[in-house]
Amino acid sequence: MQRAGIAILLFTGFTRLLRAGLRWEEWALHYAAYNLEAQEAIQSTEFLASLQSWVGLHPPLYPILHGLMNGLWASPATWLLFSAACSVGAVAFMLKAHPGQYIPALLLATDPVQIHYAAEVNNYPLSVLFVSGVWWAFQTHRVGALRVFACLALWTHIMAGAVCALIAVLHKDRWKTLLCMGLLSLPLWGPAIGLVMDPGSQNQPELNIELSLQDAIDRFGLGWLALLPMLVMGASGAHAAAAVWAGTCFFWFFMVGLGIAAPHQFPYALYLGIPAAALLASSARRNRPFAVLIVGVALLRGLWGTGSFLHQGQQIWSDLKQTRGVDTVLSLSLPGDAIVLVRGPGAPDDDRRHFSSVLWRFSPFESMPAILTGVRPDLVGQPRLYAGRRIYTFAHPRPSIGEIPGHSIFTVLYDGAEHNPDRIPSHPLQGEWEQSGPDLWRGPNSASPDL
Repeated sequence: MQRAGIAILLFTGFTRLLRAGLRWEEWALHYAAYNLEAQEAIQSTEFLASLQSWVGLHPPLYPILHGLMNGLWASPATWLLFSAACSVGAVAFMLKAHPGQYIPALLLATDPVQIHYAAEVNNYPLSVLFVSGVWWAFQTHRVGALRVFACLALWTHIMAGAVCALIAVLHKDRWKTLLCMGLLSLPLWGPAIGLVMDPGSQNQPELNIELSLQDAIDRFGLGWLALLPMLVMGASGAHAAAAVWAGTCFFWFFMVGLGIAAPHQFPYALYLGIPAAALLASSARRNRPFAVLIVGVALLRGLWGTGSFLHQGQQIWSDLKQTRGVDTVLSLSLPGDAIVLVRGPGAPDDDRRHFSSVLWRFSPFESMPAILTGVRPDLVGQPRLYAGRRIYTFAHPRPSIGEIPGHSIFTVLYDGAEHNPDRIPSHPLQGEWEQSGPDLWRGPNSASPDL
């Protein structure tokens, strides 16, 4: 591999590693809890049941892999680094799909949407890996690999499967490939149709183009707008990429129109990144000034994003040097105790820009197995075991905060929650609130029989 390709992969690995570190925050535990159904099925050796462990509208392959990872080592770093590795693998496939061309891989490596979702504890990075694998197989005429990756994509995400089916349609062996995809995805059709027809799956808000554009610019910058005209111009020299890009856009808006996809969420844009990179590479080949501009925008957004991640990492590092409520609680608690973390509501979960210096008090490299309660995890703080302590995390007050089992229970309010301690349900075995740094915390009542 030439130096440019190695440099692109090194940059990709560095940014995804930074992203994985920043995504060690409360939402990582929330998303991990969604996969507990598959994990329970695997632990009970009910492997057929795990094949039905959909997470919302998402097929079961990622939950199954997540459950297997937890069986090997249940550390948050395992989940985060797995997704980051999938994102790096997608860029590697782009290098292989376009030998001798580095613009497609560079564009995917610096795509702010790809980086935004690169280390999520869900199926998006894995599905992008499979779609990029299908694109590589299509470009290099590897029919067997195309079918394998397309089937895996179907089992990972419905839209990823649709994009791969569209790529398969463009291949000369389209019917055999589509038949293979259809047969191997038969177990998915029943649950998929049932979920799509369920009125509860069609309750997303209506599209507001102005708000969606504003949100996209706020999160991903203006680079994609600057590249859009050149992307359209590249269609005449990359017909397959143009068809995939247009078909993906149509499917995305179709899902939004049905109310299944939320217009304020952008993970579906992940699947546009691969054909968009090919279209922009086509424009660059035909027009030298375009090539300079495309590379310039890619480098600028890559450096801008890296600088932002480094700044956020520095904020976490600085905060770790001061004593906060969680530090006090960790020093006072013992194995067997419960620690309840309640942060302020903040931005919605899809924003993905939140980071947590509080969660970094808990090493993501330590095992953190889930505690199965038989209750929907988000209602009871998705409890996990860490260094012998039971850890509960809440994004807003819930009645279960006042019902945490055990005698020695510590609660910490931080990142906005400390401003409204009266909203936190009282616990009969806890004392009054105390201040530690910017946070509030309370521990066992001094009259507790355990003290």
